[in-house]
Amino acid sequence: MLDVLAYALAGVVLGVVTGLIPGLHVNNLTPILVTLAAGASSGMVALIVAMSITNVFINYIPSTFLGAPDEGTELSVLPAHRLLLAGRGYQAIRLSAIGCLSGLMISAALILPFMAVITPAYDLIRSHMHWLLTIIAAVMILLERSWRGIIWATSVFLMSGLLGLLTLSANFIPADTALMPLLSGLFGISVLLPSIVSCGSPPEQHLDDEPIDLRSSIKPVCAGTAAGTFTGIVPSIGPSQGTVMAQLVTRSSSTEEFLVAVSSVNVSKALFSFISIFAIGRARSGAAIAVEKILDVSSVEPLLIIGVALFARGIAAILHLQIGKLAAKNMDRFSYRTLCILVLIFMLALTFYYSGLVGILVLTTASALGMLPAATNIKRTHSMGVIMLPCILYFAEAKDGVLEALGL
Repeated sequence: MLDVLAYALAGVVLGVVTGLIPGLHVNNLTPILVTLAAGASSGMVALIVAMSITNVFINYIPSTFLGAPDEGTELSVLPAHRLLLAGRGYQAIRLSAIGCLSGLMISAALILPFMAVITPAYDLIRSHMHWLLTIIAAVMILLERSWRGIIWATSVFLMSGLLGLLTLSANFIPADTALMPLLSGLFGISVLLPSIVSCGSPPEQHLDDEPIDLRSSIKPVCAGTAAGTFTGIVPSIGPSQGTVMAQLVTRSSSTEEFLVAVSSVNVSKALFSFISIFAIGRARSGAAIAVEKILDVSSVEPLLIIGVALFARGIAAILHLQIGKLAAKNMDRFSYRTLCILVLIFMLALTFYYSGLVGILVLTTASALGMLPAATNIKRTHSMGVIMLPCILYFAEAKDGVLEALGL
């Protein structure tokens, strides 16, 4: 038991490292961890689960203060940035902590009843998955309401989807690293560049503990947790789409409730992506795939994953708040423009290291596409077509036909 706790603590440390460094994802480390798992499978599972859960918490720090998203925090960038520019960056950290803590607690309580119903439910919708994904995409587009917004949203969805199809399916760059330049461009560099060009700096950050109305957080937490459960099982539906669904249910438009909801979605998805191994026999994240490779699922109880997740949750929340406060306190000591340039250079270097010049081309194209939503005043959610469209074509068994029509 003590060795499992030691592995879990090591996972927390790695989760902090991967969360704080833009562009470094849990998925970059899992292949190495799988090779080291011989003879310590339970311990390595604990390490990977703790790393994933901690990463969800810590990711919100660079997303808030630098606008550098990881997969799942794309939608939080602009709302958190709005609070940052109002001197309330630390409040964004506190709100994301509330969402993560509450979402994980509710998710853990739901797991056992969830496992009893999900297998027949998944078998029922499996053959209609492409229609389900298409309906979700259509609802997201129609939420723009104006014809101009709908046309631009459709264009962004299709263009980002085509870019995703070419990048993920045409073998231009390794599939396991393709998401990094895509997401970094669509949701990271496209936010960093305007900050660099404007030469603006955030105001002094207020570190006073602003009162948070916990009652107003109940609806976004519950809706976010439900949406995270759904996205943890259904492929290609990420936290971005889950958050939009949560907003539709709660009819919420406030920045604070949005951040609580998106963090609840993220942490619930992270947990249920592991539980889906036991429930439907399929892993739904890079970290979960690594766990699936290590474990003989028939001889392991999901209680190990639940216990490690709850253990990591407490430590991660404390670290998240302390590091977030430290970042807010020292924002004015550094040139914000210089920090953004350094993050931009790091993203470029990491992309070149993993994907070469083709990766830089994908990153540049994705960055240009990522600027369209802000320029046309539509939601950035539509850029998630980069993942949704390839998955729709895959489940409709039309992907090969489309690639062939494109000469690929």
